[in-house]
Amino acid sequence: MNVASPGATALAVVTGSSSGIGRQVAILLARRGFRLILVARRLDRLNRLVADLGPAANARAMVVDLADANATAAAADQLASEATVDVLVNVAGFGVCVPFLEHAGSLDRRLMQVHYFAPAALIRAILPGMLARRSGQIINVASIATKVGPWGHGAYAASKSALVAMTQSLASEHIESGVHFSYVNPGIVQTEFFDHESFASMAATVKRRGISSTAAARRIVSLLDHPRLELCIPRHYRVLDWLYALSPSWAHRLVARSSRPAGREATVASRKSKVASRGVRQS
Repeated sequence: MNVASPGATALAVVTGSSSGIGRQVAILLARRGFRLILVARRLDRLNRLVADLGPAANARAMVVDLADANATAAAADQLASEATVDVLVNVAGFGVCVPFLEHAGSLDRRLMQVHYFAPAALIRAILPGMLARRSGQIINVASIATKVGPWGHGAYAASKSALVAMTQSLASEHIESGVHFSYVNPGIVQTEFFDHESFASMAATVKRRGISSTAAARRIVSLLDHPRLELCIPRHYRVLDWLYALSPSWAHRLVARSSRPAGREATVASRKSKVASRGVRQS
């Protein structure tokens, strides 16, 4: 099956579909004629999306907290029982902007669960069927932070880097399988991701430089027409690869300087957010 032009029974799974990029990806896939399984934590938002898509879209909600390993395993088992999954888009994620020593290890583990272990579990459930049919596409949404780790993103960048490395290895292992693997490195996208208080210092930057979730979703869905291993959004972020090849130290200094909050040593601002014991937003 050509996933770019699906038949009436083609099925796509989108995680993080209750808001932001994931929601827009789901809308675009529905317009292409995919049946949809919409995965996220918030039932009310998923039901709203299903209603907005309408009965013709043939979409159903799957409520899963991907930060919960047991719930993720149960969802993976359920997806493995599906007759076919033609496209998997792992979008779900969350972030904070806090220096490494100012948050607890529990946050590190949650980031790794949502950004690496959960996608890995879903891929293990779905990929065998794709390989058997010699058709399908897996798209993992990572982050531009995987290029050069910015200020306050140590655990976040590490978890997304794990997702990138896994995608690259899968593409190597199945290079002639008929299944396509992609990872996406978005930069600043105007979504609820930046609503967390730890990103307060970035508000003006997000407003000025952030692209819309719809624009990001269009680029992601375009991978169905033109598969590639890596996609940067916007394209100009690829300059980081060239800068890093020229001088890793230069690239690091550039990112460190541009990502550090004004006046910081911003110890006071970041300590107020003490995110380890608080909820953080997740799609």
